[in-house]
Amino acid sequence: MFTRRAREADQGDDSDDRSTGPARMGVGAQVYVLDSDEDAHTPFPYGPTGVVLRAGGSAWQGVSAIGGSARTWWVEFDSPQIDRDGDGPVERAQVAERWLRLAPPLG
Repeated sequence: MFTRRAREADQGDDSDDRSTGPARMGVGAQVYVLDSDEDAHTPFPYGPTGVVLRAGGSAWQGVSAIGGSARTWWVEFDSPQIDRDGDGPVERAQVAERWLRLAPPLG
């Protein structure tokens, strides 16, 4: 049988409060796509914002890309977007994590 050890947080110390820890990329995360000023190769040059819907490709493996493996995420944009090739507008797209950044917290 396992016994639970008392943690500092259980005794009123908020230093281990996981809700204030660093945000991580994942489903439900509010993100923005790097714009063309930040990365000339970005797939969406106008820097759209949106929310991560689900992992892209296989949930178990990275997706093979030029320059190595890259994790991708399906992002639903706040407004329809035109991609780098002028295609669109699209409401959601699969975007490599390297072009995504977590949106700064509100307030």
